[in-house]
Amino acid sequence: MSAEVWPETKGGMRLVKGANAPGYRTRILVVDRDPSAVAVVRSILRAQGWEVIHCKTAADALEKARLEGPDAILTELDLPDMNGADLCRALRQRTETVSTPIIVLSASPGVAERVASLRAGASDYLVKPPDAQELIARLKAALDLRKEKAGFVTAVLGSKGGVGTSMVAVNLAIALRHETRGSVALIDAATAGGAIDVMLNLQASAGVGQRLPKFSELEWGDFESILTPHVSGIQALLMQEQAADGISPEDIRRVLVALRKVRDFVVVDSWAVLDENTIAVLEIADRVLLVLTPEITALRGAKLFLERASGFGLSRDRVVPVLNRFPQRGGLQRRDVENALGMAVQVTIPDDVRLVTYSINRGVPLFESHARSSIARQVDALAKGLAKMARQ
Repeated sequence: MSAEVWPETKGGMRLVKGANAPGYRTRILVVDRDPSAVAVVRSILRAQGWEVIHCKTAADALEKARLEGPDAILTELDLPDMNGADLCRALRQRTETVSTPIIVLSASPGVAERVASLRAGASDYLVKPPDAQELIARLKAALDLRKEKAGFVTAVLGSKGGVGTSMVAVNLAIALRHETRGSVALIDAATAGGAIDVMLNLQASAGVGQRLPKFSELEWGDFESILTPHVSGIQALLMQEQAADGISPEDIRRVLVALRKVRDFVVVDSWAVLDENTIAVLEIADRVLLVLTPEITALRGAKLFLERASGFGLSRDRVVPVLNRFPQRGGLQRRDVENALGMAVQVTIPDDVRLVTYSINRGVPLFESHARSSIARQVDALAKGLAKMARQ
């Protein structure tokens, strides 16, 4: 794999407006009861294209932080129900906000207030009214630092059904766990007949079917409870068919944002339809693996995906074509695939129908059952490339 596949970049994909795409926006929770102060801050943040979530009390802030998953929090010290420093302390005691940047805004320039806020867990302290450039600079610095600590999200997407997307996703997740010894969550977002449970020989955690359609009501402990452990050390979120119909794009975003806070790697097995839920996955993903096979219909699907994806802002440097079941007798040549896609294909996985079928029927991923096979070695190389990128 060449450096072309693993550019020296990291972070969420670049998004542009248009094509009915929602476009992920940085979300800032502002906690302040002063309407004029809120108006000033809102104007500064919106000029950056950021979304502002507002509340007036600490109690509301704790609830909004739980439900909305903001990227950063701005809070006044003087709140009606709790001191701002105490709010910082309460936020730091919660798993979902333990690493969220918190900047205190206060009319007081005093050293005592500044020290108390920082000791309580604030990331920074600014005096009101904040200078617009300084506020944005402080927020961006805090957000950039947090991104360095965030888990790496890889979306695995098929150019059409039947190209081996789930096989790649399952074995990639286990390979990442083996390669890095880090925490890995595997998400079954292929809501129309996902196969992860069969491939891993797993049953969803008790009651997950009832909890999945209610993401907006989940406490953090519930996120942990809907993950099903596997003997390999990874954890899987299995989307049950009866629950999938009630899952919205916002639900998908919320669970991915939540999991990347506490997992080193998140692998998402998505399906071959570019609907709103799939777009929600792609918005969050650091890298998108586009799986195709060396035949015309799969290649056509890959071309259509790239054309549509550019319309909602997915830059090609986030996409890695994965040519599965290659080489194949009578199949397309790599150069033909590259010419059609207009990009290099650096990742190929060999064809071994017998081994893959055996692995699926046993419910044992081939990375575990046949770690020395050609398929496992190629998936391991892919995992090493992603792990290297995540460290950059």
